Amino acid sequence: MRKNSLSLALLIGSACGLIQSAQAQQYEGLGSGEGLPRHEITHLTGDLYRFRQIRDFGLFAVTPDGIIVVDPMNTEMATWLKAELDERFGLPVKYVIYSHHHNDHASGGEVFADTATFVGHENMRKNMQPPAADAPLSPRQQLWDANGDGLIQLDEAIGTAHHAEFDSLDTNNDGGMSHAEMWMRRSGGEQVPPDIYYSDKASITLGGKTVELHYTGRNHTDDTTDLLFPDERVLHTVDYLTPKRPPAYDVYGGFFPDWLESLRRVEQLDFDIISPGHELPGTKADAIEQRRYMEDLIAAVRAGMAAGLTEEELVETVLMEDYDHMIGFEAHRPGNVIGVYQTLIAYQ
Repeated sequence: MRKNSLSLALLIGSACGLIQSAQAQQYEGLGSGEGLPRHEITHLTGDLYRFRQIRDFGLFAVTPDGIIVVDPMNTEMATWLKAELDERFGLPVKYVIYSHHHNDHASGGEVFADTATFVGHENMRKNMQPPAADAPLSPRQQLWDANGDGLIQLDEAIGTAHHAEFDSLDTNNDGGMSHAEMWMRRSGGEQVPPDIYYSDKASITLGGKTVELHYTGRNHTDDTTDLLFPDERVLHTVDYLTPKRPPAYDVYGGFFPDWLESLRRVEQLDFDIISPGHELPGTKADAIEQRRYMEDLIAAVRAGMAAGLTEEELVETVLMEDYDHMIGFEAHRPGNVIGVYQTLIAYQ
């Protein structure tokens, strides 16, 4: 397979149909965080609050008996958050719930370990275990391995999520990235593992507040948890469903067509507001748009594959014009096409 030589520029945006236009304009630069405080807490609705570091968001619920935190992110964020929670509410964090195992969301839990019980999907158990140093490349990584040596060299990484970080990922300086080294990029670290694992659905009640944990199937990962707060009719989603924005870049690690099935299941949940792990809140209409986008994207890529188009030809012809109003569309569309194509080739 010819290697894609497309280099995707960083362009992360945000929008929110729930807030006033002046406030939305304030967050137009959310992708870089320029002009915003590094850390921030904002009230969402009811007993729910969002906390932010640059462009990453977590969520917490305040109850009379303590606080439920979703995704502590990292030690810096969690340390700042704990100080703020102590000052504002004077209540302990009783639960930390993970959306998935990736280290940009599931790190920092040690800050709350003295009071909190940690909860996550059962697949986090295996996903938090590092692969052996000599573990083989994943099926999709094998597509990049042009010389078949079991490593990804710098030129082979062009167009992937790993190219810009090649020097830091090639930790043994042998000129190639192993599967274990690439695993470290998203999953490495010293995250606190869950104390409680669930499979399909669970609920946690604290101080009269209930949060439902839903596993809607494989999407961005195979251990993603959607968190539904029935009282506020809020659904917290991370990475695979971001209002008004396509999936990020080449959707590395994503599962197709499972991702689409997950979005269909999310539509069946009873909520009004989406609180995403990146960017600003949205509505159920945004979930519907995401599902339609994914339906059209997968169908177009499959049709092109059936017609014998190459990866490069698919990028040139699967234009998705009906969705060009979405934030970051020009940056993310080519990678979305590549990601779906490579995943369908690698895993089916």
